Amino acid sequence: LILFLCERRRGHAVFLTFELHANNMASPTLVVNVLGLSRLDGENFSNHQGIGKSCLCYRFVYPGYDDYVEGHRSLLASQEFESDVIHKDHFLYWGSTTRTYDSKGSLEKVHFEVLEYTAFYEDITDQPFGNNSKRPVTSFEGYTKMAVGSPLESPGKISYKNRDLICYPQDYESVVFPPGIGKHPRGYVVVVDVSDSGPGFESRLRLTENMVAHLVKKKQKFVVAATKRDEAFTTSLEKLGELARVMKFTLIEVSAKSNVNVSEAFEIVAAKVLSKAAHGIPTQVLSYQDAAKKTLSNRDRARRAFRSFLQKRVTLGSERLKAIECTEEYKACAQLHGKFETDKMFAQHVLTVRNDEVSCYAGVTDNVEMRQEFLEDYVAERTDLSLYANYLKDVIIKICQKCNNEVSSSPPPPLTPSERKTSLTCQTFIPIQPNPQHYAREFEGDHCPRNGGDTQNKVSDNPAEVHYVSD
Repeated sequence: LILFLCERRRGHAVFLTFELHANNMASPTLVVNVLGLSRLDGENFSNHQGIGKSCLCYRFVYPGYDDYVEGHRSLLASQEFESDVIHKDHFLYWGSTTRTYDSKGSLEKVHFEVLEYTAFYEDITDQPFGNNSKRPVTSFEGYTKMAVGSPLESPGKISYKNRDLICYPQDYESVVFPPGIGKHPRGYVVVVDVSDSGPGFESRLRLTENMVAHLVKKKQKFVVAATKRDEAFTTSLEKLGELARVMKFTLIEVSAKSNVNVSEAFEIVAAKVLSKAAHGIPTQVLSYQDAAKKTLSNRDRARRAFRSFLQKRVTLGSERLKAIECTEEYKACAQLHGKFETDKMFAQHVLTVRNDEVSCYAGVTDNVEMRQEFLEDYVAERTDLSLYANYLKDVIIKICQKCNNEVSSSPPPPLTPSERKTSLTCQTFIPIQPNPQHYAREFEGDHCPRNGGDTQNKVSDNPAEVHYVSD
């Protein structure tokens, strides 16, 4: 049994083959629908920035630190709405992602297909597309029927990643909407923006209440995600929490920007839907504070692992960044910290290695200016470190200051026996200078120049030139 999916890359359709289990059965596939209206009646795009559905989907499908992009607006031109990306639908196909979980010692994969249901507005009329129907997409009835009850079919639709992909699909890699996706089980993530307050939040809270009641009536598995938790209003969060206690649904607090509890929201839905097919999926709902600590701990662990890897691998100043980028340690660190920060860690380490090599040069140990000049020339010659030249200038200054402090604070090393012997042999003895007052008393009398005596045997003004004069 082989599973094929069609994918369009750079304007060409190709096929992808997914890995199968040892028992010749494909990995379980789950379709996750992300729900929530970004704009309600009476609102305009100038004072509303969305509720975070697109950022939540983006962060889950593209979890890399550098992949995260904001600004997925729902205001489109007519040509954009008719493009292959939108395909005259009020939902976005974000593509697929596969996650691996440990199920009682064996690795099990789960395949996620992510869809976001929204409402697209025309930029000229500022009205939703297809608003002339009996049930407009912005109404509760029209939206819930589209998001929950409609069949999942849209032949020719391709995946969305950013706004540029709508106008220039040939410049991006995109996945074709797979046929027969509606045959797979579905789960739902209902999004509520807790960074909003006032009448707008109250309207969305009522919409969420109706949507949850509708999902319960249809016996669908779902979770409610409180998005933008890092910017949340306390009152909004408390009201949503009270609604969760009354209606007894699972509430998870997430932040796509900080990448906190994003994967967990989709995993909990998968655990509910695939309860018998995927036992390794975690089901624990962490509080936002605990999830944030977990995220920071994972980032710190990746940073320490990469630095330990550099200590063992990079021992020469001639090591190039390109040779490190293909390693698993580099990829793991770049996934959580981004390429720029990971490259800076490498640049700082290789500069430290070069400093140790320069320290062996004659005259460098006690000469800070020479050391700094060597390191600056080294950075200037490295083309792979040119992007981080300004950062490395501060690193060079700190390295030179540290080396200078170590030299000034450390006592001189003890002399070896041969050095002590050479020191005693070459020692210069300074003669004792005579006392001029002592010799002045010797010339008191007829020979004293001050008394008009013999000036041939005179005393020099310079004590070092005094001569003995006998009577």
